[in-house]
Amino acid sequence: MVTKVFVNSDNTATLHCPHCQKTRVVDVSKHVKPDVPSILKVRCQCRQTFVVSLEKRKNFRKETCLDGVYSIAADNTDGPPPDFQGRIQVLDISRTGLRIKLFSKPRFQVNDLITVKFRLDNAQQSLIERNVYVRNIKGFTIGVEYATQMSMDSVLGFYLFN
Repeated sequence: MVTKVFVNSDNTATLHCPHCQKTRVVDVSKHVKPDVPSILKVRCQCRQTFVVSLEKRKNFRKETCLDGVYSIAADNTDGPPPDFQGRIQVLDISRTGLRIKLFSKPRFQVNDLITVKFRLDNAQQSLIERNVYVRNIKGFTIGVEYATQMSMDSVLGFYLFN
């Protein structure tokens, strides 16, 4: 089993042995690559080995599986028909954006502004509606960035860290 480990800004990672439960912080600067996970086989002091995936990201991402919709405003003149909507699944949420999965071919391009709407799986079933910029398209998986920073958004902030 591969364990995901996040690399800190100082290129250190906290490794936790699944066998003896010991934790240690190690320098992983020679193993880490930006935006690409690195797989390492680690040997613990207890002589057991385990595999970790090192990920260096600017912001923490919370994995989710939330249903929602996206829409393209009528003012996108070059693209699809006005007020187009499609189904999405929110795969992860971060402080700066989302990773979503579409159920049909994208009808937008990188840098287009779209609106996403979904409900969180918290006790309040909070409705989230945000304008986002499309930053990357890989098949049916789309990376989007919030059009306005969520630093003032207490609902998403609280959800991310609970």
